[in-house]
Amino acid sequence: MLQKTRVALAVAAVIFPLSIHAHEAENEEPHEHDHKYERIIVTASPLEKSAINSSQPIHVLSDDELRAAQAATLGETLRGIPGVQSSYFGPTSSSPVIRGLDGPRVKIVQNGLDAADISRGGPDHAVSTESTTAQQIEVFRGPSTLLFGSGASGGVVNVVDNRVPRYSVQGVSGYYGAGYSSGANERNVSAGVDAGTGDIALHLDAFVRKGDDYDIPRFLNDEGELSTKIDNSFTDDVGFNLGASYFVDSGFIGFSYGRMERDYGLPGHSHGDDEHAGHDEHEAHDDIYASFVQDRFQVLGSFMDPITGFKRLDINLGYTEMTHDEIEGEHVETSFGLEQTELRLTAAHNPLFAWDGAVGVQVQNQKYVADGLEAFTPSSETDLAGLFWLVERTFDKLTYEGGVRIEEVRIKTDSFDTIRYTPFSGSFGMNYKATPDLNYTLNLSYSERAPQAYELFSNGAHFATRTYELGGVYALHLDPDAATETYHLEATQAGLSKEQAKNIDLGVHYDGAKFHLDASVFYNRIGHFIYQENIGINSDMLEHDHSEPADHAGHDHGDTTLPIYAYRQQDAELIGYEVSGHYEFNSDWHVGAFSDYTRAKFTAATADGKNIPRIPAQRAGMHINYMNASWDVKATYTYHFKQDKVALNEEETAGFGTLDLHVNYYPSLSGNQDVALYFKAENLTNQLGFAHNSFIKAHAPLPGRSFGIGVRTQF
Repeated sequence: MLQKTRVALAVAAVIFPLSIHAHEAENEEPHEHDHKYERIIVTASPLEKSAINSSQPIHVLSDDELRAAQAATLGETLRGIPGVQSSYFGPTSSSPVIRGLDGPRVKIVQNGLDAADISRGGPDHAVSTESTTAQQIEVFRGPSTLLFGSGASGGVVNVVDNRVPRYSVQGVSGYYGAGYSSGANERNVSAGVDAGTGDIALHLDAFVRKGDDYDIPRFLNDEGELSTKIDNSFTDDVGFNLGASYFVDSGFIGFSYGRMERDYGLPGHSHGDDEHAGHDEHEAHDDIYASFVQDRFQVLGSFMDPITGFKRLDINLGYTEMTHDEIEGEHVETSFGLEQTELRLTAAHNPLFAWDGAVGVQVQNQKYVADGLEAFTPSSETDLAGLFWLVERTFDKLTYEGGVRIEEVRIKTDSFDTIRYTPFSGSFGMNYKATPDLNYTLNLSYSERAPQAYELFSNGAHFATRTYELGGVYALHLDPDAATETYHLEATQAGLSKEQAKNIDLGVHYDGAKFHLDASVFYNRIGHFIYQENIGINSDMLEHDHSEPADHAGHDHGDTTLPIYAYRQQDAELIGYEVSGHYEFNSDWHVGAFSDYTRAKFTAATADGKNIPRIPAQRAGMHINYMNASWDVKATYTYHFKQDKVALNEEETAGFGTLDLHVNYYPSLSGNQDVALYFKAENLTNQLGFAHNSFIKAHAPLPGRSFGIGVRTQF
């Protein structure tokens, strides 16, 4: 803990004097904060297009919109975007859910490369990205496999920061900020600086966040006790990134190193009533908490006209080491490790028959190890190699887009033969610019997804989700001779098939003088859809030949009889929409509204089991916003409808509404310092609500009323 504080103080000591120097060196400039729709370039696109010009629904969160949405997790930061919700597993382990899909179907990338953590394999595992140091966050709704591989069949979230400077810097610029939130007594500080001269640019950023158990409305917990806090939901995070780039006439090459440390409670493991105030000494209590450490190295380069026939070459190379320990008292109960190397080369070529385009190659090696009480997935090694080609052509008002990708995926474990998959993806899209303010879009795609190692080989208790997970290579057989209901477990080599998704997306975008509208409808039919099904059998009904993974003598986890959630496959279809818009009464006032919905079901299932489990409920909301040069005040009401389209052995979730208020004040200061003071009130009416898609919804409601204050300065 002391070491984390020292890191933050050291970074602040460097950045604060630099901000004073920059403030003194510049003349006064006016600052404006308007809400006009901006055409922001999507960095993940090798064809350098903006979200408005893409046939695929893309939302870019940046500037004041990003600062207002910032939360401790990526899922909570993005949950206000239509079509995106949060998996919610406490204040640190919440991932984005896009159009009802999450986990292995939603790819999380940092500056275009895989985030390289284990969050896709378990909702209790934290995502290794940080919103307070991000410049923008790009959300691709729908299949995005061409660029990012078969793990992006549901969507992509690209967190963009400046750890590797992409543009030359002359002088010093940066930011620093601090905030406090009452709901979990959360304190956070973040800072960053860019400096350069001549051909060299340098970058440094850091953040610190500490929070206690979060408050909830009065709630009868699973032990029959009234509670106003979620035990063992604290968070203690710190991280930093440093990087440098060298610029030449044709481009640049840069390098960065980043480290992130997260200690956080796991509400699903809670045993006692300790409030965990401060959490300076985790060993003082017996609740299990997670300790996450990641070291990430990245090389980024871009060069114009590298060889004849090509306009630009982009180089992206990353190496990541990560450990995730789950600790009870002073003892490490379970340890996970990940080592990943990834290389992506993308070359934008000159027009071929008037078609612009880019070709690329992606190679990735991932080594995963697990040991201990909750090592329910065996150690494995996954290799991926992919080739892709994207093209684009504009005819007057109509732009066509297309692309193909093929990849080879190999998954190796000690206990099974190597499993190989060859996923293929293709897409075709159109963007019709009917008027300067109005665009219509169509996107057709076919994508295949290879199963993940944990979907194939899981076999053991996962106490955080209170489930026993069983992978697709296992079959259960009822023992006819047993006195009680008993099942034998058989390991097979059959495994799971590739998912095959056919998706159609229709959209309209209007950006007029006073009215703005974004709307899309989608239909996604997925063959061999992989999901976790509560099969109605408990772990104590299993007969194990050698070991008893459900029987961990000497570890106090209460009742270790857990429901078995088996990975299964069925054909499925998802249909839904997202719509958002706002109307400007004048330069100061505007109102807006949004709604999203995903209906997800199996195509050939019995009446009592036709629904896909853990699909977020429909939402609708509205806001009113007052904004001028000094003030930005926004009140938002969001209603989550009742979710009664439930799967077999799944409970319904009641609807609820939340009222939020955000106030930003921008004081006029001399020099080039841009200061924002903010106040926020979340869930003002203190409504009790549950995320239907959360594995621990019955034990961990969403946060109650919370007030926050903070400051952010750019210089």
